[in-house]
Amino acid sequence: MPEHPNTLQQMPFTPYQLEFLNLIDTSGNNKFHVNKPRQSGFSEIVLRTFQDRGFKKYSTKSCKYVVGTREKTTKKMIRRLKNLYKRIPDVVENNSDSLYLELKDGTSFEGLPANPEAITGDTKIAAIAMDESAKWNRIDDQEVLDAYIPIVRTNHADLFMFSTPKGPRGFFHDIDMNSTDYEKFKYDIWDTEGNLYSRHEIEAMLADPTMDVDQEYLNKYTVGKASVWGMVEGESIQDTAGEMWVV
Repeated sequence: MPEHPNTLQQMPFTPYQLEFLNLIDTSGNNKFHVNKPRQSGFSEIVLRTFQDRGFKKYSTKSCKYVVGTREKTTKKMIRRLKNLYKRIPDVVENNSDSLYLELKDGTSFEGLPANPEAITGDTKIAAIAMDESAKWNRIDDQEVLDAYIPIVRTNHADLFMFSTPKGPRGFFHDIDMNSTDYEKFKYDIWDTEGNLYSRHEIEAMLADPTMDVDQEYLNKYTVGKASVWGMVEGESIQDTAGEMWVV
């Protein structure tokens, strides 16, 4: 079962996790976009979806897990995936690479960096997960998505795109605001009440002065707007070239 992000104790699935699992099994769409609060358990659910479907829909094919530009973070997620196989080691064929896991039937799971060249040449891809895809440390992340979408289309692969927001920029924000091509989910920190966190714990999170709580817990794209300038929405600022900007 998934582990609580703070206590690391095993937890039952939450109502919103069960809702998500049910919808991806019944939806006619294969592209899923989740705007979520931090530490709400979606990485764990997608990892378990990879494992479960690795014996079914994804069997004999390849699954890619993209976390960001840092290999250390990607290794951590693949390590968490590998931990799910500790009780069923007989199905594992190759576990020697820190970014790769292969089952005896040919199903494979690989961690990749968030760059457009990483997936070039791969075939038989059944699923792609883009973890914290609003926070990838790239000047232009659209080119990464552009490299993956043709593969999703050609292979009819599942695409899981989930993240806590980070400002009104990037493909994650654009899809959330404008696209009708994705099955969309939006959960804020209050959806975790009584499951992952108590009301008291949530209130303490929302009172944390060191966090951008609107963005980290309430699904709002604030960094890059008023929070960057220390202004309230509707105020204006004049830059050094004399151009006026309205926030």
